[in-house]
Amino acid sequence: MDLNGSIISKTSATCEDIKARISKARHAFMLLRPVWHTTSISLKTKLRIFSSNVKSVLFYGSEPWRLTAMLINKIQVFVNKCLRCIVGIRWPEKIRNKDLWQQTGQEHIEAKIKNRSWKWIGNTLRREDGSIAMVALERKPQGKRKRG
Repeated sequence: MDLNGSIISKTSATCEDIKARISKARHAFMLLRPVWHTTSISLKTKLRIFSSNVKSVLFYGSEPWRLTAMLINKIQVFVNKCLRCIVGIRWPEKIRNKDLWQQTGQEHIEAKIKNRSWKWIGNTLRREDGSIAMVALERKPQGKRKRG
């Protein structure tokens, strides 16, 4: 089920949700293509636009994601491609990811998502006992888990 842009399912739908989020963020990034190619806007302003319009779409609903190294890499590759386009680094030119992040003042995606998750958990723990988020957080599944 797609609810407000997030995929909810009985099984772990993190991979599908991340693919959907990347697709929506890519669309938001492409809509802003004239901004990225403009020379009259400073890099700092472009990065603020990127954070507010693209990264916010990408990270919407990311708090409950169960991240694996493959999924983190998939998100990081998308963000790196966007940053290279914003900075103006074309295909034959090369720049190390760490140098790119330092130049743009960005942090590793895993740290950003974990920070959002911890904030969400803190907000959830401060809610009243009967709230839906608290019930979901304290839920104890019944039955046995399959082996493997």
